Amino acid sequence: MSDTKTFDLVKELAMLSKTVNFSDFYNIDIRPNKPEIRLQGTFSYTTAKVARNLGIQLEFDNETVMLRGNDGIIYITLTE
Repeated sequence: MSDTKTFDLVKELAMLSKTVNFSDFYNIDIRPNKPEIRLQGTFSYTTAKVARNLGIQLEFDNETVMLRGNDGIIYITLTE
């Protein structure tokens, strides 16, 4: 058995769906073996508000010109 954290994917997505309208993001990547849920979208008031409501602080990445942030399980990346 590996050292990876276990997480209930269905529970995480159900909890996340209460805060996030998934149609605001163009890509949702789920990595149950990590565990990670990655949301990618364009920068807008709505997507930035999702990050704020989840308590995720977005930081600007100069190299990729993207806003990124995570809480250890949920990762958000926003582009122009």
